[in-house]
Amino acid sequence: MYFDIKSKKTSISEQDIQKLEKLKEYLIRKVNLPKLGSYLSLDDEELWIKIVVQFCVMGGTRMIDNLIENKKEFAKFKDQISLTRLLSIKTGRIGFIAKTLKEFKATRFYNRQAEKIDSIMKNPRVVAGKRIVLLDGLSHKHHGRDVRTKLMRRNPYFKLKSTSDFMIDTGLSDDVIALDTRVVGILKEHFNLNLNLNRAQNNKAIYESIESALRKACGELGISLAQLDRMLFRFSNKNAITFVLEDL
Repeated sequence: MYFDIKSKKTSISEQDIQKLEKLKEYLIRKVNLPKLGSYLSLDDEELWIKIVVQFCVMGGTRMIDNLIENKKEFAKFKDQISLTRLLSIKTGRIGFIAKTLKEFKATRFYNRQAEKIDSIMKNPRVVAGKRIVLLDGLSHKHHGRDVRTKLMRRNPYFKLKSTSDFMIDTGLSDDVIALDTRVVGILKEHFNLNLNLNRAQNNKAIYESIESALRKACGELGISLAQLDRMLFRFSNKNAITFVLEDL
């Protein structure tokens, strides 16, 4: 993979396509995605937890991943930080959120994320009364990039990566990719992407250029961007990708 700074376009070589095809062959059956449109069946509390999780993964996924894997503790966490409970707290809400995040080891930056979570609760484009309105008027039938742009306008704490991840997780789109540390790391190591994490994540033109190139490649392979995202993310720390690609 090569990003050309003049044209602002990312190219993918035939060898890159072969690698993606190999990953598809070995890993595609091991990933499950939320069904497109699944957000329609989520209630406000379920949507709220998915929003909270996006704040918890900022700065690293290990802690919140460990919590989610512990179903009993995660159930307690969801109850403690539920939208209903937080809306009932009139004073000291930021402190309560920070304490909860810290006690359940949901994120390293519990004070910072507590302030952000409290802030979006006051954002009428995210929460209105007791309802989550963040997704109002949005649809999985709309173009993924358009939906992402609207979500980022409504919730300014959502960046390209976190918004894409949220969209995949809620079934709002399977045509976006979350370029996080793991995914970009794989693209650099195995596909020779000539960009660092910061440039890939924080520059909209670069992000969408990488995404567009991968979208085209996925189209050739008959898979979605979201499926590629989950394959790269899930197996990034298990040496599975290196093992699959070692013969190429």
